[in-house]
Amino acid sequence: MFNTIKTLTAAAALLVVVGAAHADTFTYVCTDQKGSYPLKVDDKKNTLAWKGSVYKIKQQMNCAKYGWHAEKDGAAFDFCTATKGGGGIEQNDGTTIQCNLRASTH
Repeated sequence: MFNTIKTLTAAAALLVVVGAAHADTFTYVCTDQKGSYPLKVDDKKNTLAWKGSVYKIKQQMNCAKYGWHAEKDGAAFDFCTATKGGGGIEQNDGTTIQCNLRASTH
């Protein structure tokens, strides 16, 4: 009985940690041919802000670590993160824009 309670407590703690990891705001700097621009993902509001536009997002399951599919007014792209703070925008034409994590706020 004690092992069952211990296992359930550990599982509940893990769920809290995993849930908190997905409820943050992440700020990246993405660089294309014209310059560097901040990209902000707000997981609580389900939005992604980039180059002066705010996109609605939903989770993208085909990314290495975490990712989102962003859409606004017919424009869409995927933003995937990788390990060590890297990420990238994958545009519909196959172009990839590299991004680096700059800060995260809770």
